[in-house]
Amino acid sequence: MSKIQEDFELLRNHCIELRQNFNTYTDLFNEENRKILSRVAATFFSDIAEIMQRDWILQACKLMDPATTKRKGIELENITIRLINKQLKTCSLLTPEIQKVTESILEFGEKIKPARHKRLAHYDREHQVKGITLGQTSEEELLNFTKDIQQYCDLVGNAIGVGPLDFSNSSCKGDVLDLLKFLHEKV
Repeated sequence: MSKIQEDFELLRNHCIELRQNFNTYTDLFNEENRKILSRVAATFFSDIAEIMQRDWILQACKLMDPATTKRKGIELENITIRLINKQLKTCSLLTPEIQKVTESILEFGEKIKPARHKRLAHYDREHQVKGITLGQTSEEELLNFTKDIQQYCDLVGNAIGVGPLDFSNSSCKGDVLDLLKFLHEKV
């Protein structure tokens, strides 16, 4: 397996986990389930929702990080879209279509990065004291982002010869849907 294929597989696995977390969150914390979650354990589910939101933003932002980071004078690679695109360019595989979906992903990333940098990864005093909302996007922008990471992974997978992989659906035995089914039956 070539370096670009190995790096891409790592990036795609991260995208899969990101999508699974998105699916779990949206399946669990929707209007249809609000009443039953409140009846069962309102505080617990509220805490879980907040933890999932914070982690999802941190994990999504990783995709948009620089291709490399310097530490102690040594340049280290980060598994990011920018690294994969740099490798695609080196191999003459970076297409206009990949570049276009990359721009859309990075545009979304610019909207959520302030939440990462000033609230989640660092506890910026000014934003805490003033209660400034950071990283807010519309539902449409969020859904487009999830579609964009799927499209990006499919396009790159095809370009480097590992093929596409649909990870838009992540249900499995013992998942949040089974939990909700149990709660609806028992509560």
